[in-house]
Amino acid sequence: MLFDEVFGYREGSDLVCHARTGPVSFAKFRRRLAATSAALRARLVRLPSARVALYCDDSYEFSLLLFAALACGAQVVIPANNKRSTMEHIGDVSLWLGNWEICSPERDIRAPEALLPEHKDSAELCEFSGSIQLFTSGSSGEPQRVNKTLTQLLTEIETQQQLWGALAERTTTLATVSHQHIYGLLFKVLWPLYSGRPFVGKTYRDVAALLRDAKQFAPALWIASPAQLSRRIDSWPWYLGHSLHGIFSSGGPLAPEDARAVEELSGKAPLEIYGSTETGGIAWRQQIEDARWQPLARVQVSADSDDLLRVNSPWLPEVFSGQDRIKVDVDGRFRLLGRADRIVKIEEKRVSLSQVESLLMTSEWIVDARTLTVKRGRQGLAAVVALSASGREILMLRGRGQLVRALRALLAPDLDGVALPRLWRFVDAIPKNQQGKSPRELLMQLFDATPVRMLPRVIKREMAEQNVRVEIQIPADLPCLPGHFEDAPVVPGVVQIDWAMHYGRELLGLGGRFSSMEVIKFKQLLRPGENAVLELEFDIEKNKLKFRFHCPDNEVGEYSSGKLCFDHG
Repeated sequence: MLFDEVFGYREGSDLVCHARTGPVSFAKFRRRLAATSAALRARLVRLPSARVALYCDDSYEFSLLLFAALACGAQVVIPANNKRSTMEHIGDVSLWLGNWEICSPERDIRAPEALLPEHKDSAELCEFSGSIQLFTSGSSGEPQRVNKTLTQLLTEIETQQQLWGALAERTTTLATVSHQHIYGLLFKVLWPLYSGRPFVGKTYRDVAALLRDAKQFAPALWIASPAQLSRRIDSWPWYLGHSLHGIFSSGGPLAPEDARAVEELSGKAPLEIYGSTETGGIAWRQQIEDARWQPLARVQVSADSDDLLRVNSPWLPEVFSGQDRIKVDVDGRFRLLGRADRIVKIEEKRVSLSQVESLLMTSEWIVDARTLTVKRGRQGLAAVVALSASGREILMLRGRGQLVRALRALLAPDLDGVALPRLWRFVDAIPKNQQGKSPRELLMQLFDATPVRMLPRVIKREMAEQNVRVEIQIPADLPCLPGHFEDAPVVPGVVQIDWAMHYGRELLGLGGRFSSMEVIKFKQLLRPGENAVLELEFDIEKNKLKFRFHCPDNEVGEYSSGKLCFDHG
């Protein structure tokens, strides 16, 4: 594609980005892009069909490296993260662009601000001939490679612009989702660049900070996900919602009660986009008005004989057949009926994960459920279950064992014995990433965490913003007690830290890997049979969890305290 077909800015003084280093005009963006392109071309001069991998937290630096690589005719691989396992999955590349965990200065190109002096003439940037490779989220298996062209992506952006152009006019784009996924790539980066609007380079972790900046950069658009909107906190400065022209959400359907709550708090009803990495955008809805999905212009949606989705659109090379079951109404709008069966083999028997989840959802005790295969000696099924209020009451009154037996009895009439989950995790909400997905690796964190038999009995839980208060009772038969100490058993300090990390992940959605500890103090002995209160406070920006164990009536005082630090992966 030609340069002028990609970027919609008219004057050199037009604002492109609020970057970490300050405002970036279109003239400066062109000069920096020319410099970055020249640096890449020098590295790729002997590689006419180069394949480069790009990961960058900052959207401004990402956009420079992306278009510089496309200008060099390279295939740009855009993964979801920069972890070692992801790098191994990507395969052979000519160059690692951006910020990677195990790259050296000889192998990669990092911050574009430090590449070369600005070029005054960017006439060489006349065409973008490279291609893009994205990855699926891997919700039910290994991520799959999906090849795209810039033309395909911008064809969709033109359709979105025709639909939302009036809403987006003169706005600044702020996002709580990453550009490393197709939704963020399209709505956070490509759409502003194509329509000639500014965007904020950083990805917000703190919604309160985004709302405050929306006022500063007003009018604004918020590019969000269902997970973030469902985890809203009423005390966020929602009154600043008047600075927003719109809130977009994609990555999964937004629950009706969440859509209503966001509109009540912010004054803006979320606009939901339905699609996938493979298909790009398919349809949209604003379910405050209509819960059905409206296909985008020039997108044809139909159901096959098994009610499975079929999509034909201008940004797909051929008709796409998906695994979502749908019902198309006479006016062309459609409803999602859930995913088609996901089949796994356990002990040579075929088991439908979707069937197990659907059966679990028939219980009044359950509001959401996910299943996956886990190998613990032998392969079996595991269930992650979000309980309703009545389910939590059953858990508190009857205990975990009786709840598990009741749920297995619910499943038994319809399932073979090998299809009954062997492992269970009961949570307040199903863990989701920034894109609103529940990939296997995220669910597996629950099963790699502290075994249930090693946890205290929870008497009461209270949550407010990024704070949690858990009242616990220490059983006398905890497996960790023998040896600490024979005559007067106590709860080891390492176990207290493990409990803090466990409830931080379960109740506050902690992500990333544990990296270090700070100001750890053990002041009093915590003994079996005692009650204690665990207070947790999560700092989103620093990704640090502050914990404190103390006596409920403060007669003993504080048992322990400290901070647990996690990386931002």
